[in-house]
Amino acid sequence: MTTITPSTTSHLQPHRASLPVLLAIVLLNVLAAAPPTTTPAPGSVEQKEGEPKDKSQRQIDPFDRVRYTTETASHYYYPSPPSSEPLVFFFPPLPPPLGSEYPQLGPLVARPPAPPELAAYVDELFYPLLGARLIDDNLPKALQSQIQAYRAAKVALQNELRARIAGFKDADPVERERQLAAFATVQTPRIVALETTAEKIRRDLLPTGLFGSPADKGDPTGKNGWHLRAGRDVSVTPEDLRLQSETMRGVAFYQEGLSAAQRRLLLEAAVELETTTNSSPGANATQAEAWLLHFSPEPARIRLLANLPAPLAKKISDYVSAKKGLTTELCDVLRRNNDVGTSARTEALKALAADQTPRIAALEAVAEGIRRDLADLPNPPGPPAPPALPQELITRISAYRGHKLAVLQALYAMLADPSKAGDSVPMRREKETGASGENPPPWMRDGAAPVVVRPANLRVSVEEFDRRQSALIGELNMERAAIREALSEYGRATNRPTDRKSVDDLLKDFENARQQQEIWDKYRDYQTAVLLPGLSPEQRRLLFGAAVEQLALPLPAGVWMH
Repeated sequence: MTTITPSTTSHLQPHRASLPVLLAIVLLNVLAAAPPTTTPAPGSVEQKEGEPKDKSQRQIDPFDRVRYTTETASHYYYPSPPSSEPLVFFFPPLPPPLGSEYPQLGPLVARPPAPPELAAYVDELFYPLLGARLIDDNLPKALQSQIQAYRAAKVALQNELRARIAGFKDADPVERERQLAAFATVQTPRIVALETTAEKIRRDLLPTGLFGSPADKGDPTGKNGWHLRAGRDVSVTPEDLRLQSETMRGVAFYQEGLSAAQRRLLLEAAVELETTTNSSPGANATQAEAWLLHFSPEPARIRLLANLPAPLAKKISDYVSAKKGLTTELCDVLRRNNDVGTSARTEALKALAADQTPRIAALEAVAEGIRRDLADLPNPPGPPAPPALPQELITRISAYRGHKLAVLQALYAMLADPSKAGDSVPMRREKETGASGENPPPWMRDGAAPVVVRPANLRVSVEEFDRRQSALIGELNMERAAIREALSEYGRATNRPTDRKSVDDLLKDFENARQQQEIWDKYRDYQTAVLLPGLSPEQRRLLFGAAVEQLALPLPAGVWMH
């Protein structure tokens, strides 16, 4: 049954004599679909006009934004926007390199914020399509149920895999790999079925028009949509590289005919372009870290030491070259088919997908050999060991770090949308690279950096901001002073230096080490998915999805396309 919202009927104009009859039928259908009127129970609050009819259901269901719908409804129709109105698309956050510091808050931008429901789907190939449906309040209940069932099945498989990995954490590496490989043969078919469901959801989320027909708007790979340009037409300016990265991501998510593996190759290439515009490769790395390797599962990245054994370095170089060759071949076919019809472009890409599938599988086997070689190196990646301190002090210092972040979040909430503050800057701007996870500005990290704001950038009065900021910082300073005194007492009890500088250094060292430990705790699934030998490619993708979600990266605001 097709459901039409009441807002639609106000836009209909009587063009023919039969229209009143048609309107009557439509209104009868709407009334029939509406729940029966009931008398409020004693003590209950009477429903106000415009409120959801079933509040409890709306609180439980993260997708249910549409009123007057039924379980059998498959499409919703709203007044069509003017043809000149730009479309908005939401891309997921870019996963940072393994172990990298990343922003806790996204920058203030004058663009539509991403629906918060997308946070659970940051690694899905249907992320932007789901975002478009949510922002339009156009997600049928049947599709909602399908997505929620998919999510539940995926979480169950992720937990099952984590439990099996934890069971072998103390085993001999050779035995652990053997046991994990045996489990992979059992679990992988179920993951393949889950990925098939994800692709079905992606197709079902594609924009549709009246009665499910293809939409005349909303397809970003159509005639006037995203297309990769020829290499000779691509500028190397940061803005053009950013637009090319955005285009590549749009094609990866929306273009029909691509395999899931090819979509991930395009996403990896888009991440590489995006990070190139923000900083030079390896800008975060120490001198010993010469390689920022785009690895499997895409778009994961890991930092490698410069002094790798020559055979391993050669193997990695060959792997990178082979992967770039596949991506270049894919991009060439996309560019050559920019101007052909949709069907012809899709068929050309399907043919390429069939040709590349075995080569991509062979590349996964090479990646597995690299993992084994990396596991044999003496210094695997991980956090530094924090200074030895009593547990009570560890707890207090960790709480202090959390309070600093809470202060930043409180101040951040008082900043205005930049679209309402002219061209002013909400905070002292440094290079805004936080969206990609590379070099986040200090004010986006943990609240330790000074914050400078202008009156035009505040949601509250300057007096209120200053009052609140002074109170919060005063509380932090008192907490820090108490911790310094406790550290001094600990130093005296253990015959350590207790002068101001030594205590401050000890506090700073512990804070830094604890921060690194907390970061690496969030990267645990990431590290396992990328580096642990014995998992199947499907299991790696499954666990990497959990890893990206666990990072809780800020959701990027929407991007416009006319």
